[in-house]
Amino acid sequence: MARIYHLSRKSSLALRQRRDHLFKQIEVFPDLLRASYVERFSACGKRQCQCRHGGAKHGPFYYLAQSLAVGRVNKFLLKTDAQKQSARRGIEHYRQLQEQLEELSQINTELLRRADILPGE
Repeated sequence: MARIYHLSRKSSLALRQRRDHLFKQIEVFPDLLRASYVERFSACGKRQCQCRHGGAKHGPFYYLAQSLAVGRVNKFLLKTDAQKQSARRGIEHYRQLQEQLEELSQINTELLRRADILPGE
């Protein structure tokens, strides 16, 4: 869910300055990932294993899951610590970019509502 920025109380000049500052700060990292980092515990296939009779499950196992389309998910096991760290970093970079773009969009929406001319017009 997007964060709501309370912009209606700020002057148009302050909004334009914030927008310019945000635009200069936006950095697109090459490792960004739109995905989820999933931790799972699971039962094995052995009939006599404790995991099938109320005991502790096996794990944790870490997966990267990415929704592609309706009913389509790309998911795979992260086997090494380097993969896990890289996945968490890429997901965080995506979250940061998304947050910056959301604030920029809300500022532009408020300026448009005020009938201020947006750059590029």
